[in-house]
Amino acid sequence: MIAGIEIENFTAFGKLDIPLSPRLNVIIGSNGTGKTHLLKAIYTLAIASQPASEVEGSERGTDTQLTNKLLRVFSPGESKIGELWARGASGGARMCIKGSDDTKAAISFKRRSTEVQLETDARSEAQSRPVFIPTKEVLSLVRAMQDENHDRATVEMIFDDTYLDLAALLTTPSFEDEAANLEEDPRLSNIVRELVSLVGGRYRWTNGGGFQFEPGEYEERPDPDRSRAKTAQMYQDSTVLRFVARSRESFSSGMTAEGYRKIGVLHRLLCNGSINPGNTGVLLWDEPEANLNPALMNEVVQVLLELSRNGQQIILATHDYVLLKWFDLLMDKGKEDHILYHVIANAADDGSISVQSIDDYSRISETGISQTFSDLYDAEVDRSLEGVKL
Repeated sequence: MIAGIEIENFTAFGKLDIPLSPRLNVIIGSNGTGKTHLLKAIYTLAIASQPASEVEGSERGTDTQLTNKLLRVFSPGESKIGELWARGASGGARMCIKGSDDTKAAISFKRRSTEVQLETDARSEAQSRPVFIPTKEVLSLVRAMQDENHDRATVEMIFDDTYLDLAALLTTPSFEDEAANLEEDPRLSNIVRELVSLVGGRYRWTNGGGFQFEPGEYEERPDPDRSRAKTAQMYQDSTVLRFVARSRESFSSGMTAEGYRKIGVLHRLLCNGSINPGNTGVLLWDEPEANLNPALMNEVVQVLLELSRNGQQIILATHDYVLLKWFDLLMDKGKEDHILYHVIANAADDGSISVQSIDDYSRISETGISQTFSDLYDAEVDRSLEGVKL
């Protein structure tokens, strides 16, 4: 688990020290306040703290490999590390994540540096592989990203590593590919079933490359092998949960709604183990609400809460009032839910960025996001009262 992040003189940030909940974290802020940069900083640092076999390169966290990774994640214009240094700052740039074991992993560099320097605590427990879901959906883009006939340099000019890393995870073999049941992890069966129910089917990787959408749902079906077993008969455990297609017809993922494809991404990552609460690393999701039907936000929030209850640390960024309000309404302290809201704001005088972390939604109701909805409501009331004599 990541207990917090410290940032100094990095991109738009001066100096920040942000605690993180082991359950759910919601970063709130208007456009241009650095929400995505904060998510990407955590993502890069979590990768930097991984063991050697998981880090790109032959040695754990080599400075060159981490420099390349940082540049690939943030994609500065000149592809120079110094471009990520906060302009006008005094001193070097530094980012550091603190683990739940009180150890740290940090990346630092100066304005004219050509490489970053990695600092790790010898006692540190390496973070598990993080997952980053960017704002734009990736499911329909995987085929183009992974096509061997496409020039890799051109693909990397179009997509930063948050997209390419996710594409690689999505093509990881899944138990869905073998038409297996959901018994691999009973904790997740209800979540996976709910995600499929939301979109009316599932997305499967095809041999020809790309994802196809199959309409259908999960149903409990008799298992002949179990029904013949005495133990199964004793406990009346003779059924399995399997996906049942409504028809033989399937559709290209690009022919389905983008909001559905975003839910399909989460479903796929759960089915292939890229997200496995309690075992895999932090889940970072940038604007889950983007292109998502507001009617689905209730269910998506419930799924995220259920994942966090099973041990998945989640950090998401949003500027959507509906999504925020559903978190407030659906959290259940009786189930040990904990949501830490991180409100990012620009100072009116000098434009510096500050972050306030609060675990009580009622104390953050006067954010710019809620104020916009309040103004909208007031405008509606004013219009309805036009011409009415009081």
